[in-house]
Amino acid sequence: HYAVPNLKKQKIQALCNSATKLYSEAEKQYDLHDEEQSFIFYMKYFNVLTAIKGSKEFPSQKNYISALLGNHQKNSKAMERAEQLSLSLKKRYELMRRSEECEMVVESPEGVEDQDEPMKPHRETSIGSQELFSMIQNGQQDILILDCRPKKDFMASRLLFRDCLNIPQEVILPGMTAGRVYQVLEAPERVMWNSRSKKEWVVLMDWSSKGKNPVRNTTLWCLWDILENWDPDVTYSHLVMLDGGYEDYILRYPMHSTNPKAQAPVVQSQDGNLLEEIEYPSIGDIVMKRDSFAKEVTRTYPSVDRGAKAAAIVTYEQKEKYMQDLLREQENITDKVLSTEMERLKAEKTWEELNQIKQEKTAVEEQNQALQAKEQELLYSMLQLENKERDYVAENERLKRQLDEYRQKEAEVAAATQKATLERIQEKEKEQKRLQERRKMLEMEREKKLKVAREQKKMLRENKENVEIPTINRAEKPQNLMGMAEIPSRGIRDLAPVMGNVDRGLTGLKNLGNSCYMNSVVQCLSNSISLTDYLVQGGFRKHINRSGRTQGRIVEELAAVLEALWCGRYKFISPVHLKQTIGAVQSMFRDFDQQDAHEFLTILMDMLHLDLQTISTDRHLREDLPVSEKAWLQFTKSQESCILRLFYGQIKSTVKCKECNKESATYDSFSNLSLELPATNSRCHIEDCFDMYFNGENIVGWNCPGCHQSRSAVKKLDISKLPPILVIHLKRFYADGSTALSRYSKKHNYISFPLKNLDLSPYLTRSEKNSRKMYHLYAVSNHYGTMDSGHYTAFCRNPFLGRWFKFDDHQVSSMDSGDVQSSAAYILFYTFIPNP
Repeated sequence: HYAVPNLKKQKIQALCNSATKLYSEAEKQYDLHDEEQSFIFYMKYFNVLTAIKGSKEFPSQKNYISALLGNHQKNSKAMERAEQLSLSLKKRYELMRRSEECEMVVESPEGVEDQDEPMKPHRETSIGSQELFSMIQNGQQDILILDCRPKKDFMASRLLFRDCLNIPQEVILPGMTAGRVYQVLEAPERVMWNSRSKKEWVVLMDWSSKGKNPVRNTTLWCLWDILENWDPDVTYSHLVMLDGGYEDYILRYPMHSTNPKAQAPVVQSQDGNLLEEIEYPSIGDIVMKRDSFAKEVTRTYPSVDRGAKAAAIVTYEQKEKYMQDLLREQENITDKVLSTEMERLKAEKTWEELNQIKQEKTAVEEQNQALQAKEQELLYSMLQLENKERDYVAENERLKRQLDEYRQKEAEVAAATQKATLERIQEKEKEQKRLQERRKMLEMEREKKLKVAREQKKMLRENKENVEIPTINRAEKPQNLMGMAEIPSRGIRDLAPVMGNVDRGLTGLKNLGNSCYMNSVVQCLSNSISLTDYLVQGGFRKHINRSGRTQGRIVEELAAVLEALWCGRYKFISPVHLKQTIGAVQSMFRDFDQQDAHEFLTILMDMLHLDLQTISTDRHLREDLPVSEKAWLQFTKSQESCILRLFYGQIKSTVKCKECNKESATYDSFSNLSLELPATNSRCHIEDCFDMYFNGENIVGWNCPGCHQSRSAVKKLDISKLPPILVIHLKRFYADGSTALSRYSKKHNYISFPLKNLDLSPYLTRSEKNSRKMYHLYAVSNHYGTMDSGHYTAFCRNPFLGRWFKFDDHQVSSMDSGDVQSSAAYILFYTFIPNP
């Protein structure tokens, strides 16, 4: 099958590359004496050439394409070999057909019968139109007819039978499975497709196939192969084809079709007129040789009429016209080179101006970033223009003199442009001096404040001079066994704020160098109203655990950042102290490398819980407590925190023996749920991810406490305790074992999730279902890129304004709720609304 797909949308450069590869592969198979593969690749090569010729770009780039594809002698050689292969294959297939017919008519010797061997049942592979009509009229046989004609032919005319399903010819491909056919069908058609396992007769039909078996490599044969070999879940009682096809049926029973006047589709031949511009060589120039497959071929030289002078004159006129076309095309290329050089020189001048501006110091960071982005855009444009110029100059070298003349004219224009640029630079230098004076004033004010602080510190030191200082043996000081760096001292926090009046909660966080993963999580936690009120209003101070390894510094720094985010006085701030404090405890966050937002959130939750783990509970571990309560008290050790009560929940894991039905349950706590995504990059709903997480799985080798033996069991997960704030992590990254190097790859599934009324009651234990909760989404942590490099953003719903906002580093912008649901969500934050 040498047909090629629709190539109209392909670029002509890609088509030329494909044609070259097809020709090389055809030559390779020809040398290997594989006639079928060689013929297929030659015919595909001619089909691609036809697509190139029909492209809109072909007339303007005819010389360039001819240089890429080679001369006409190459095409003539390919056409000659294709014709030889066609004749050879036809002869071989005719011999094979005759051999098969001879084998079918061979009978056993007369008078010899094998009485011991039982007769094998005859399997029907085809059915006639009369027999099918009789079965439909009787109604006693359960029949499903699969029509594999094109969709438009089926809609124009089809059988008047209820169980007739169209599997369009355009969707049937070799190697498909029955499951793949199910995916390409519409919803009503899938119901009829699934009923094939219950049908007694499944009849395959195309337009006019005849015989006992479908012809190989046809659409009917592909569908037969799918049902026969790639449908493991169904065993067919009678799988047959309609002998004569739809054409024979409507000729016999026209009243039982929607349109009996339908005509057979016209099949256009793809063998002839593939390339109109192939110049065949003169018969006198051909050197006769042996066939490449070591077969002696006897050739006869045709007689040539040398008097056909008129035809030769026409050929010369065509060649002269071809030369005129080349000259006109060369002139067009000259114009293009001139315009390209003009754009390139203009881009170079603009790039030099931006590069000079970049070297000047500026105090406004937003201007710096805008200039850098513009510079990168111009550099990319310059590279593209250079590539275009290189192609054009390679095609026509003599245009250099005209380009030099154009450069002289352009120099005059550049001089005028440079003068305007110098004036703009002078204005920017004046603005820079004004900003430097303002910065000096701010430094003077800061120095005054520091001077007052030093004087106060000096007074405190003088008051403490009379206090007896105990002697401390520094040698007994414990070493840093935890491997932590020194935690920054409690000094004046320099958040480096940029002043500006904004609404509460709409302050951005500056990127500290690949710290976007931290900024995204902090913005989501900032919009957790229960946590923000607890930290900003200072209620956490009476619960700080000073005896922990972080001495309460993590929660103090987070509270300072949240207070700045909700004061409404800053456009954005820099959370330097928060990152340094967290990096001192966890070395992986110490540098400025890219990290995972989910991993940072999990570690931060544990740190905050340890900083606030001072809330004692009245419950004690008693025998009459439920097992889940005992597990919860063992996890908290009777010391809870606000973080524990807001974010932590509990999961029940039940393992049940398949032999004695003995169950064993364990309980584990969680601060977030990590949900797996489907293996394929398809669209799915978040409920599908919950089903994958909470569905039971079979385990082998479980030591059953009832049987006291190793048994097969079923493991099932349920939620036994829901937190007020539910954090859902979508596991987009997975270990890719397809490469030699161990690395992580990303899944690009589109996940649909609700903004309101997320119901988790199907996944709760019986005791927890009585307290059913509906969750509302209020924040989303989004991630672009890969594990090596990426970009995080946060989508948060402001509770006071009632709208969604996008936090992209220090930039904050309003957004529509529909954009939230169409984002590449990574971490979802839900808060519950209790039932009345």
